[in-house]
Amino acid sequence: MAITIQKTFDVEQPPEDVWAFLVDPERVVDCLPGAKLLEEVDERTYRGEMGMKLGPIGVTFTGTIRFDRLDEEALEVEMSGEGKDEKGSGSVKMHMESRLEPLDDGGTRVSVAQSINLSGRLASFGRGGIVQNVADFMFGRFTSCVTKKLAEG
Repeated sequence: MAITIQKTFDVEQPPEDVWAFLVDPERVVDCLPGAKLLEEVDERTYRGEMGMKLGPIGVTFTGTIRFDRLDEEALEVEMSGEGKDEKGSGSVKMHMESRLEPLDDGGTRVSVAQSINLSGRLASFGRGGIVQNVADFMFGRFTSCVTKKLAEG
């Protein structure tokens, strides 16, 4: 089952600062509740895990995330990832595109389009909107954390 998520948020920092933050997995992982960076496979590929609660069950996905395209001039990032639940409940595949846009006040607008494909027993949670609710919650936590960390410098 595929779920599409599109979100936008603004930060007060310039695009180059936001870019440096968003392409640094060690900084980003601190803003993703339940996420851990396990190892750098190569300069664009990382192994990690993400734990979350979907409805009545808790899942922990272990897998990889990869920067497929980093275009600093256009301020665009494409990433893909996949993981499996350690308890065998299912798997997830993700594709995400992010774009930064300079704002007139010196800040930056961040636009994110993400496609998440769940399989196995976990796919049933997408039908009831649980995955969308979890994604909305996590995105809110992520944007608050990014905004705070960028303001701290």
